[in-house]
Amino acid sequence: MSGPGPAGRAAAELDATIAGIEHRLAAWAAEAGAALAALSGKVTGTAVDKLIRPVVEELVQLPDGYAAGAGFIANAGLLGPGRSYIAWWQGPDLEPVDALANFSPNSISRYVKAEWFRIPVETGQAHVTGPYVDFLCSDEYVLTFTHPVFTRPDGPVAGIVGIDVTVQRLERGAMPALRRIGARATLVNADGRAVVSAAPDIDAGDLTAPEAPCTHYSVGRTFTVWSDAAGL
Repeated sequence: MSGPGPAGRAAAELDATIAGIEHRLAAWAAEAGAALAALSGKVTGTAVDKLIRPVVEELVQLPDGYAAGAGFIANAGLLGPGRSYIAWWQGPDLEPVDALANFSPNSISRYVKAEWFRIPVETGQAHVTGPYVDFLCSDEYVLTFTHPVFTRPDGPVAGIVGIDVTVQRLERGAMPALRRIGARATLVNADGRAVVSAAPDIDAGDLTAPEAPCTHYSVGRTFTVWSDAAGL
């Protein structure tokens, strides 16, 4: 539900922020799939890096952007049976993430169970994981937006592209809008866990519930803003 007035306009700002991340990721997935399909011969890690790194550089260096890190992880089969490949960088200095995994013959096993990899691969749909503490990259609370990559419309999932957004960075952009919605306005994920809250007693990852009277505002594909939330 959305409505007119200052609160509705503030919620629309939050929706535009999250939807902007989702739309950019979807476009990148399509671009990456087309570029991989156009490669001649066997796909190599070097070729993947050349395709992915320039986009990551653009994303993480945007002055007003939300990406703390981004990249691509190959599904088994793209570079060889049972092999994965990670082309992921973090921060404005483009620090490589988990690059040593690319030298492991069982590299796919490092990611196959991770929610941010497993669900897009299994469903063929975009997914958002979090908020969770990202021990692999930033050691901060993050949201990881991931999208499957296809090299042909009917094909298997070739891999995933993803964008890491730290809760701290999102909070800086979202808090003014949340406060215009209400003193206890809270952005929550599909499970009701808080991402960012105007309420001082609600932290990222806390399980919450709407508290009457509460207005619900849809934000992006899967998030909601509750105008009044309580921690559980």
